Amino acid sequence: MSSQNKNTTASVSPKGAKKVTIYDLARHTGFSPGTVSRVLNNRDRVKPETRERILQAAKELDLKPQVSVRSRQVAIISEPTYTDRIEGYAATLTAHLAFAASRRNMGIVLPSDPFEQLPGLFLDGIIVVTSNQKLLRLVGEMEERIPVIYMDHFEKMEGRYRVCSDHYRSGYLAAEHFLARGKKHPAFFGGEGQAFSERLRGFKDALMQSAHPLNEKLYVQASAGTHQAVITRLVRAGADAVYVPGTSFQAMECLHLLTYIMGLSVPDDISLIGGENEGISEIQCPPLTTVEEPLKEMAEVAVEMLDQCTGGDPVTQPSQILPVKLIERNSVS
Repeated sequence: MSSQNKNTTASVSPKGAKKVTIYDLARHTGFSPGTVSRVLNNRDRVKPETRERILQAAKELDLKPQVSVRSRQVAIISEPTYTDRIEGYAATLTAHLAFAASRRNMGIVLPSDPFEQLPGLFLDGIIVVTSNQKLLRLVGEMEERIPVIYMDHFEKMEGRYRVCSDHYRSGYLAAEHFLARGKKHPAFFGGEGQAFSERLRGFKDALMQSAHPLNEKLYVQASAGTHQAVITRLVRAGADAVYVPGTSFQAMECLHLLTYIMGLSVPDDISLIGGENEGISEIQCPPLTTVEEPLKEMAEVAVEMLDQCTGGDPVTQPSQILPVKLIERNSVS
């Protein structure tokens, strides 16, 4: 096969019986093979209306990439309004996913606006890092044609692929560590969403299993931008320790509020456990005790799962939850 054909061959088969080159699709649409090739490989220099017509024709023909002769194209997406797309959880996990995919010779697409860009891409698979209901609906429609891997998704996932860290265990370890250090009023402050709910569930279970009385005033899930109000409220409610999960610098913001706004000493006045930010948590003052999520390992598992899906191999474990660990430093007395 010539180098030109290697870059332009695809397989189509409503019944899996026929292979078609881009020359067939070009004849079907009336566009040149070069233009069709640019669309199928998500290249630029194509008019939007041309791209739309070619993609629609490919969809009608049930055209799919022939993985053995074409670099697979994978979109790694996050909800565009989340701030941690630039730094924090989504940014870190996206970087790990991109490195893992590039090692498998997958082409990476990082849509800045998935709602606008995904419908115009010819993809082999999608990895969803963060999402809201609107984005999940969009991806759900595409999932009928291509595999989708969900990261840290805790809603019902029958028949779908997901890779998570053990957020329930995160909460359990944090509460267990507070109790082992003699804390009487451990508090929880997390964001909204199921990942944080899982952490809170583990946190409460650890307290109950130790026969520690629950105080609902000390357990808060709130949206971003409420740190000062929530931390103030927890301190006034008598909290002597706070678990602030997440790898988007949430605990560091709370450390700043406790120390420089409220004038408290961590850990002498109040103890703090956060989510691990590698290379940063350890240089805080004091160095933060954290629960580390295995983001790199999650990325490797997710890309391997996608590799199997796009290569036609069976996925033996479509849902995987990876272990977390507590890193003990100096923010808990």
